[in-house]
Amino acid sequence: MKRLVIALGGNALGNNPEEQLELVKQTAKTIVDLSEEGYNVIVGHGNGPQVGNLLLQHLAADSEKNPAFPLDSLVAMTEGSIGYWLQNALQNALHEE
Repeated sequence: MKRLVIALGGNALGNNPEEQLELVKQTAKTIVDLSEEGYNVIVGHGNGPQVGNLLLQHLAADSEKNPAFPLDSLVAMTEGSIGYWLQNALQNALHEE
């Protein structure tokens, strides 16, 4: 079996939630197609713009009662959400096949 590594940069995943979900859906379809062609697909992804947007949101709402999260936590949140979106999109694409 051939291996294929796909690196998705955060910029490739869109700039807002709606765009991100649509691009992840399209990406998942491509990954499923490659898998069906016999590739063992490994996917990595970035989160630069996503974590930057979340940081700005947290800083804008920062107050004594609602302190902003530290950057490492925001990185974990955005990496986790992107992974979750990819997992769901892949599962849906596999069911459609």
